[in-house]
Amino acid sequence: MRTPHAAGNDNEHDSAGSYWIDAVQRAMRPAPAVLAGYTIATTARSARGISGDLSDVTVDSQRGYATVTVGDVMGKGLASGVLAANLLGGLEVFHHEPPGEAVDAAETATRDHFERASAFATLFHARLRFRDGRVEFVDAGHGLTAHAHKSGVTERIPSRDFPIGLQPAGMPRLPRILYLAPGELLLIVSDGLFELPGASIHTLTQLAGELRTVVDLQFALTEFLDAAGPDLDDDTTLTAIHRNA
Repeated sequence: MRTPHAAGNDNEHDSAGSYWIDAVQRAMRPAPAVLAGYTIATTARSARGISGDLSDVTVDSQRGYATVTVGDVMGKGLASGVLAANLLGGLEVFHHEPPGEAVDAAETATRDHFERASAFATLFHARLRFRDGRVEFVDAGHGLTAHAHKSGVTERIPSRDFPIGLQPAGMPRLPRILYLAPGELLLIVSDGLFELPGASIHTLTQLAGELRTVVDLQFALTEFLDAAGPDLDDDTTLTAIHRNA
């Protein structure tokens, strides 16, 4: 005999599930990393409680590098949050691999999930080498990274690969390299940045240039996002890497 249950329990279960997924996402967000010669800071907020953005910072002091990830699964809410967690989990499994190999492996591991959901994700995945500021990275359809040079010039780094879930099987990713000189900054964001009040096509490069000279990078990132008000139109993530002068 089927046991009856009170009306509303399904909604309560859904709410409880959403609460725990949101709690897991918050726990997975990287803490500020103050390293020998570098500061890495991240701030993130969701539009609907559960974010389709993903971000991670993994420091390997023994090998002398940090792995930095920022991504954005299409859509919002629970489905996007689950896909983001799957992709981030795949990248963590292969975090010791170079960026190109790690992204290829994580994409292979999650391809079925994205295909069944008819979804895709944009992704920036990089390895920073401490001794010389070398950044090896893969940009999978993301294109939302800015390099603020010490000269005052800030350039936006375009993407050259397809998003996760859209790259043809067997087509390798194309790792690229840039160098962060002392006093320079790399800013990686999700596209929610451009949904903030007053944002424009130039917001990414302007913000990177301003962050390059702040005293407290984590405070500046958090203050910037808090200034957008309590309600956001889209999930928004900002990660900055500063090489100290």
